[in-house]
Amino acid sequence: MGKIKLVVFDLDGTILDTLEDIRGSINYVLKCYDIPIASKDDVRGYVGNGFANALKAAIADKCGSVDISDEFPQMLALLRRHYSDNAMHYTTPYPGMEGLFSSLIGRGVKVGVLTNKDESVAKKLCAAYYPRIPFLFVEGKKENRALKPDAALSLSILDHYGFSSDEVAIVGDSDVDYRTAENIKAPSFIVSYGFRSVKELGEKGIGKVFPSVSALKDGLEKLLFV
Repeated sequence: MGKIKLVVFDLDGTILDTLEDIRGSINYVLKCYDIPIASKDDVRGYVGNGFANALKAAIADKCGSVDISDEFPQMLALLRRHYSDNAMHYTTPYPGMEGLFSSLIGRGVKVGVLTNKDESVAKKLCAAYYPRIPFLFVEGKKENRALKPDAALSLSILDHYGFSSDEVAIVGDSDVDYRTAENIKAPSFIVSYGFRSVKELGEKGIGKVFPSVSALKDGLEKLLFV
């Protein structure tokens, strides 16, 4: 492995706790269609693979075998509009994350964000909650583009910014991030303070996890600077 020059972070459950705002928007859509609402723990299990998959999971969970596929495009559009307008009511940065970014940048390592969240919302959140952090990029879902853990997606973004996969480390809170790293043969740092528990991550074959931002910082510094 070469010298790590870039650390790519997931967004939801990794650098920002967005769960309650996501839940509010999913439940807004469910209520509009007379579908039972979801709990926070429900939504925690839905997210990670983009809004379309989260909404499909919510509908399957709350509607069972009822077919509402004809309404799904309208429901998804409503979800995206509502969340875009209501993404910052309860969202908070994880304590210590800004310091971690600053430490990496201060030692010459670039930081970027790669998320399955709609890119326009991701950029807005990063600018609002980390205005002092000069992210190299904030990349998210775009029309007709694959989502994580697709290797071609990650490699094309890295190539665009002038990095190879052996110069990158991936940080996230789910098996999606773990597989993203595996698919490009990059080291991964998976956290358990976000949307997935140690047990859930272990069930996905992820043995080593970082329970706090401080533990994550220590792990990254051991890889990058020792």
